[in-house]
Amino acid sequence: MAGAAPSSEHASRRALRLAVGVTITFVVVQLFGWPLAHPAPVFTAMLLQDAQPLPVRNAFVTLATILFYIVIGYFIALFLIPYPAILVLVVCLLIYRFFVAALTSHGNALTFVGTLIGLVVIPVVVNMKPEAGFIAGFGIMIDFAVAIFSAWIAFLLIPVPPLKPVQDHHAHGAPDPAEATTIAVTMTLVFAPYLVAFIVFGWTDIVTVVYATIFAMQLSSRGSAVAGWKSVTANLILGGGFMLIFYELLVMVPSLGFLIALAFIVSLFFGSRIFSDRPSAAAWATGFSGFLILTGGALLADDVVAPMKVIDRVVHIGFSTLYVVFAYQVVDLIKDLILKLQSRRLQA
Repeated sequence: MAGAAPSSEHASRRALRLAVGVTITFVVVQLFGWPLAHPAPVFTAMLLQDAQPLPVRNAFVTLATILFYIVIGYFIALFLIPYPAILVLVVCLLIYRFFVAALTSHGNALTFVGTLIGLVVIPVVVNMKPEAGFIAGFGIMIDFAVAIFSAWIAFLLIPVPPLKPVQDHHAHGAPDPAEATTIAVTMTLVFAPYLVAFIVFGWTDIVTVVYATIFAMQLSSRGSAVAGWKSVTANLILGGGFMLIFYELLVMVPSLGFLIALAFIVSLFFGSRIFSDRPSAAAWATGFSGFLILTGGALLADDVVAPMKVIDRVVHIGFSTLYVVFAYQVVDLIKDLILKLQSRRLQA
């Protein structure tokens, strides 16, 4: 989440809507706990930071696009497991082609995240255990469907009043083909080493892959590796810190009613910061996504973990965040070096 969309609607009303929608998703995740359920509240929060609800037609197009790339990721991984180098090459090519097409056609953030998960997370799961790829893909589709319906319910309960349109001074529309190509190359270079590491070393922490995917999209939307270092702080201090407090309180009072109340209060608190005019609003948005995915993963019925393992999960997410920021920094340095070399050639 790179920050809330501009709106003349009162910030407290938007924060309340965010808290309602995220709490609905959070409770559904805790009650039913399907595979890879913990990212669902993050997707709900993404949708509820928009000024308007996602139109029905756009929602179905988004779900269809995500499903398409999940299926593509599954079958590519299934057939290319014996050839890891070719698998990485094909996945990276697909990531590049998707971003070039989507960025020049006004694709929404949810589609970007879903597609990246389909092309990065699914091959990693299939590489570990082929039959688990189908289950993971099914779980991810439930995540997005639940997030969309929860956001619709929140907008229905707290509708957007007739408001004067607000001009987004930070929006520039879809990037031109050259800029879209640059962003696509950057995203591809960021994920290629990550995908290689998971395949070669047989890493199995899927939560890390999912979160790295979401965080990479947040950082890409901000367009700066410098902002990424601030996001690291937001994820570790705000996301991780609030998650540990949340977890400890639930250990002391393990009841569904307390879980609902606590989730609502924390979401409302984050929302009041996210929709504020403060310079730190984007950092709070990033911290909130870290809090949601960490907390969801730690509290699922089949994944109730000891405090040390909770801390271990925070550390894994922290390293994942650091990797993404470092990768962006390296890519930026390479691009600057290329520009300097091109400038010298022109001067010569």
